[in-house]
Amino acid sequence: MKRLFFSALSLLFTLLPVLAERSWHGTLQVTPQVKMRIVLNLSDATPPVVTLDSPDQGAYGIECELRHISNDSISVAVPSLMVTYDGHITNSGIDGTFRQGGLSLPLSLISGKEELRRPQNPQPPFPYSEEEVSIVNDSAPGVTLAGTLTVPQNVSSATPLVVMVTGSGLQNRDEELMGHRPFAVIADYLARNGVASLRYDDRGFGASTGNPSTATTADNAADARAVIDYARKLNRFGKVGILGHSEGGQVAFILGAQSVPDFIVAIGAPAIGGDSILVDQNKRTLRLSGIPDEITERYVTALGRVLEAVKTDGVQAVSSAAAEACADWPAIPPYTPMRAQLERLGNDINPWMQHFISYSSAADIAATKCPVLVIYGSKDIQVNPEVNAEPMRKLSGEKNVRVFDGLNHLMQHATTGAVQEYGEIEETIAPEVLECITAFIRQ
Repeated sequence: MKRLFFSALSLLFTLLPVLAERSWHGTLQVTPQVKMRIVLNLSDATPPVVTLDSPDQGAYGIECELRHISNDSISVAVPSLMVTYDGHITNSGIDGTFRQGGLSLPLSLISGKEELRRPQNPQPPFPYSEEEVSIVNDSAPGVTLAGTLTVPQNVSSATPLVVMVTGSGLQNRDEELMGHRPFAVIADYLARNGVASLRYDDRGFGASTGNPSTATTADNAADARAVIDYARKLNRFGKVGILGHSEGGQVAFILGAQSVPDFIVAIGAPAIGGDSILVDQNKRTLRLSGIPDEITERYVTALGRVLEAVKTDGVQAVSSAAAEACADWPAIPPYTPMRAQLERLGNDINPWMQHFISYSSAADIAATKCPVLVIYGSKDIQVNPEVNAEPMRKLSGEKNVRVFDGLNHLMQHATTGAVQEYGEIEETIAPEVLECITAFIRQ
């Protein structure tokens, strides 16, 4: 459940001596609580190919285009996002100002690419084997899922296997984000403790084929079912379950209601409707960003009205619903960019989002009868346990739900739980969560 601060960036460059370094990085201080790292990359070509990374948002290799540069200055613009960047080139780097809507922020870039320390990423030698697999989803023409089957030593017909399903947004089999590889870490830990796993690239991403632009959570569930069916047909393992993170937890319960998996591990899984999830996400994010409560409440109330209109009348209702919801807002920052964001919402509602807004997991959770473990982090701002854990307990059972204190949506020990912290934290997943998951599966 990720939203990129940038969706595109147009950069204007010529290869001046000061820019001979291949990468330049800096930090954008969005608010006192929120900061975002930016990396600018230049190729060896003439003129250079320029790309942008935003590690804190998991965005890498964003294609950029040259627009204007002189010996001592550079100007960057993204009209669709109301973004400009004006910088002064010095011997030590680029000093400039980033502007978006009513925001004006300093942004300096220095040479080099920042190295991320991820001590939990698995390192050889491995006391288990890995096999590359290819799985055809017969229910979806053109969809072949590429994955990794991790097999512990001394495997037997009683060895459990868990299929891993990523959260929203296109991700590879490791659920890689900001240098973290949560599914690789989980697979490594499980294999060292006698549990097999199968993780795969999302449809149309990495080595998997298919068109992701039209895929909804229901389609993702069909992909996961194909992987579970494949695992069972191998006739090498015992019980076959599913581990789903975030949207992957929704997928797990969709299949649970159909009696497909033998067990479920759901991490940060929604128990309420997608529209309510989005409203709560925005509320918590704005508050963490230091936006006053009055402005926050106005925005999330308007957002709720727009999303309700989408559920009732479709995407075409966004413009009129946004205009009506914001009719009494003053024409000053920060209301101006907030109003524009609501009005543009219709452009962001693809088939996946349309389904997400309208879908609630409640009925599927209630219909799931296999053993279930649901895990939340108390500082999760993406799937807030304050509004999801109690409904989940009522639907799935009190004993099935655990809330770990101090953990965020990725199950990292966190300070605030903000998305921007994910990349700053060296830990990929808390050891106590790995232990809990393994103990449950080995039951």
